[in-house]
Amino acid sequence: MDSNRFEIFVNHLDLYQQSEINKLLEKYKSVFAKDKYDIGTVRDYEAHIDLMVDKYCYKRPYRCTPEDRREIENQILKLLKNNLIEDSYSPFAAPVTLAYKKEDERKTRLCIDFRELNKIVVPQSQPFPLIEDLMIKTVNCKYFTSLDINSAFWSIPLKITDRYKTAFVTQEGHFQWTCLPFGLKTAPAIFQRILGNIIRKYELSNFAVNFIDDILIFSKTFQEHLVHLSRLMEAILTEGFRLKFSKCSFANNHAKYLGHIIENNSIRPLKDYLTAVRNFPVPKTKKNIRQFLGKVNFHHKFIPHSAIILDPLHNLLRKDVKFIWSTECQESFEKIKTLLCSEPILNIYDPDLPIKIYTDASIKGVGAVLKQEDKNGDNRPVAYFSKKLNEVQKKKKAIYLECLAIKEAVKYWQHWLMGKEFMVYSDHKPLENMNIKSRTDEELGDLTYYLSQYNFKIKYNPGKLNREADCLSRNPVLEPYDNNDDFLKVVNIINLEDIKNDQNINLDIEKEKLIFENEIYHKKNSKSKKIILSEELSKTLIKDVHDTYCHIGRTQMISKITPFYTAKNIIANIKKFCDECEICIKNKSRRKSKYGLMSHLGPPTRPFEIISIDTIGGFGGSRSTKKYLHLLVDHFTRYAYILTSRNQSSSDFIKLIKNVRAIILIWY
Repeated sequence: MDSNRFEIFVNHLDLYQQSEINKLLEKYKSVFAKDKYDIGTVRDYEAHIDLMVDKYCYKRPYRCTPEDRREIENQILKLLKNNLIEDSYSPFAAPVTLAYKKEDERKTRLCIDFRELNKIVVPQSQPFPLIEDLMIKTVNCKYFTSLDINSAFWSIPLKITDRYKTAFVTQEGHFQWTCLPFGLKTAPAIFQRILGNIIRKYELSNFAVNFIDDILIFSKTFQEHLVHLSRLMEAILTEGFRLKFSKCSFANNHAKYLGHIIENNSIRPLKDYLTAVRNFPVPKTKKNIRQFLGKVNFHHKFIPHSAIILDPLHNLLRKDVKFIWSTECQESFEKIKTLLCSEPILNIYDPDLPIKIYTDASIKGVGAVLKQEDKNGDNRPVAYFSKKLNEVQKKKKAIYLECLAIKEAVKYWQHWLMGKEFMVYSDHKPLENMNIKSRTDEELGDLTYYLSQYNFKIKYNPGKLNREADCLSRNPVLEPYDNNDDFLKVVNIINLEDIKNDQNINLDIEKEKLIFENEIYHKKNSKSKKIILSEELSKTLIKDVHDTYCHIGRTQMISKITPFYTAKNIIANIKKFCDECEICIKNKSRRKSKYGLMSHLGPPTRPFEIISIDTIGGFGGSRSTKKYLHLLVDHFTRYAYILTSRNQSSSDFIKLIKNVRAIILIWY
């Protein structure tokens, strides 16, 4: 195994530590998967599927484009070749579709629509790790390694007598899974239990924990970390798992886990769950004030002297009062936001209490509030969420936007919701009980497929009772890309202090033309605003992004950096850095475009050696349905062959060529 593969993961260590990590990875190189289908097989464990009622779930295969159909069948062949699926005669049949992968702009993720099956599957209860327990275990730990199981669920064999329940259909055939499939409601709980049992079996619980397919190893010293990592690798190898190398990181001083960043005696949230309220925009109209007060009024009984604090805002709503945002109004606005984001208004998340999520969507954005009951039976907010819509999403139908609000909120709080039963309240009646017709290639189908892996119910909540979420959706804070781990990864490569120092010292700009927000300067164009950097700091950013993302090429570098940062010559510097990177030069072959040589066609030396094909249209009339004339001309004999047709389908050209081919056979 090439040592260069590991350099980007361990270059934060000294040379001795890098050498030791590389030795360990070389020793266990067989545990890393070659591709997504290299999964191994877990021994002594089987997954089973129990049903609440004895009935079959059958649907016809979804219609799809020829390109998607070819991609589906190509993946089916690979699954058959690797014995992950087999031919089926089951009465069960779930349709399949393709979804987009995060790292790919094409639909390449094969999805089985198990929504009907999930409705009758008996749920399996399984505890998931809590951040509070992890805080105790990681005290004084300085080294963290995170590992990711390759195609995790496929590693678990499926009980032979239950395989027929996972049957699915494509346009070409009927198949069933031999292993635990993705999309099954109980799959996360099953995998969590099996991998958790393996960790306990090998007595690794003191320094390792798993959240489904993500494993975290934590140690106090580097030598201790090597021992811990070696023991876990040995267990994974023995049990038959494979790891996905691109998603593993080794011996770091921090780790992202369960929605938090864990460091030496420090744990902080990865996302700020108060952003939606803390960054609530300053009201600019009376309507904005009514929206804000509608949210505040819901919590007025928890806010002491709320009527006095809000008096300046209430005054602006009077008929004869002109809207003027005064200093007094700003102070009232800021004070009430502070109270909304503090005790006793905001409760701390309790994993043992029922979870309620209130969602709403508007033409501007989506919003949600996560609540839990306190000891008095009152529903108290735990976290807020809001996000702006992009221009494409704003043109969608109401049902799509309301479903998107649920999906984005669930994704935002997924580390709290995975494996738990919870309730979602929406003011869109058609979404109640997920009463949505099956869709194939529409985005709504992708949303409902994503949500099918969570255990929740949707309940209709009239708009007048859903004012909090409504307020957040109409005044969104997060940009369309802010609920994206990849976005967080890029933006957080440079810390805030470095940017502030860079702008104060190195930037020679007219700051009056820039936007000053969150203590730093942004450059705004017609579509977005970007953080402005000096050319020197931008070169450091380019190197860090290039290393962090495993030496990606020019195009991907530009797409990851330029949406968020701008600097002098930033595009040229990205291209120059990628072209001069030694590792890329050694390991990547870049073929430059080759220009064809100018030449003549022919002359032909025999009949049918060179032929030309063309189509003439615009024919047809009241007495003829033939609209097109297809011509084939032989360059040697100058003889023309003609075929008329109603359209320009490929079958017409094939027919013309077959007719000429028959003449060729007679000729020779």
